Amino acid sequence: MNSQNASFDNPTQITLPLAVVTVGEMGAVSVTVDGDEFRPPNQAEHWTRTRFGELLDALTLGRKRTVRIEVHEIDGSIFTDIIHAVRKERVAVNVEQPNAMRRARHRPAHQLFEITGSGFIPGEDVTVALGVSSAEGSADGKARGLVDLSQLADHRSEIMLIGRVSGVIVSERLPS
Repeated sequence: MNSQNASFDNPTQITLPLAVVTVGEMGAVSVTVDGDEFRPPNQAEHWTRTRFGELLDALTLGRKRTVRIEVHEIDGSIFTDIIHAVRKERVAVNVEQPNAMRRARHRPAHQLFEITGSGFIPGEDVTVALGVSSAEGSADGKARGLVDLSQLADHRSEIMLIGRVSGVIVSERLPS
């Protein structure tokens, strides 16, 4: 056996905490983490759909750990996602930081664009995405997306809000 195949014989197993969120009648939510009940910080309270953002923060320890989340809806549908921990920026110790005046001269002026939409679940995480191309699903249910990196500066793109639990998508073209 060669050394390339040796790593497949003894794979390193990576495990993430598994949070199972079960949504019941009237938005009542029960939560387990690796099979153990996960209660709100105030034991007298209960998790609800409206506290979903707060629940995600509690499960991820304020985004300090990565967690796999399964949301079981009352209609039987199941949504699965991995909520990643936020990485801290590392700054080299010996690198001299430019002064504030120099940074301000080289910083591009902000050009803000606002998009709003409705239909999202209160407290759910909503992804803000920049659509630069589209793809069509094939007969086997797969899709392949290609991105021309030069399009990232193209103002013909669209911006989208995507509800991670509700599945709601709101899109709007960026102005020319």
